[in-house]
Amino acid sequence: MQKSWVLKVFIILLGSFAGSCSSEPPVESSRSVVVPVAEEDPPSTRGLAWIVGTSPAATGMVVSIVLLDPHEDIGVPVPQQRPVMDQIGRQFVPGFILVRAGQTINFTNSEDELHTVHVKDSSDESLFNIATMMGTTYDYTFDQEDDYSVVCNTHTEMFADIMVVDAPYAVVADRDGSFTITDVIPGRYTATVVHGATRTEQDIDITAGTNEIDLTVP
Repeated sequence: MQKSWVLKVFIILLGSFAGSCSSEPPVESSRSVVVPVAEEDPPSTRGLAWIVGTSPAATGMVVSIVLLDPHEDIGVPVPQQRPVMDQIGRQFVPGFILVRAGQTINFTNSEDELHTVHVKDSSDESLFNIATMMGTTYDYTFDQEDDYSVVCNTHTEMFADIMVVDAPYAVVADRDGSFTITDVIPGRYTATVVHGATRTEQDIDITAGTNEIDLTVP
């Protein structure tokens, strides 16, 4: 009886050892495993700047938009990302898009209703006016800095705005006026704050690392 028990233990151990040496891939565990992700080097170590700033807080639905125009040509490429303006629930979503001149916006219709996308510039000239059905998309590249309006001719309650800027760095501030801009090339800039019809400017110097700027006072 004792020999039989010892033999069984030996067989079990032998099977475990053989399994650990098998060339077959291990069976995936049902437990989730968190793999640490290496943090990106901070901008300062790459000779770039991180801007933490304050601009005027929101007034109703109007929020601040911050632009940074360099005093010298720094060759920042136009983003390749294509923001999407969707049509859903008889609304343009989002209702406002900020892009750089030369950037393309994708217009999409995600609901089973016929709409149009009618875009006009600040002088009320039409850039394009197209009909959109469910699942259709239309790409348009905005080459000129301007403020553009977007309407649906079929449903007049649908409208949106697009702001196209030449500045290589631009951001929409939070409602409390705070904003951050990363990976900025150091140098001298004109910082512009657009708050509704109000536009203020001031010159600032940006250095590598963290920069704290206050744009609430011109």
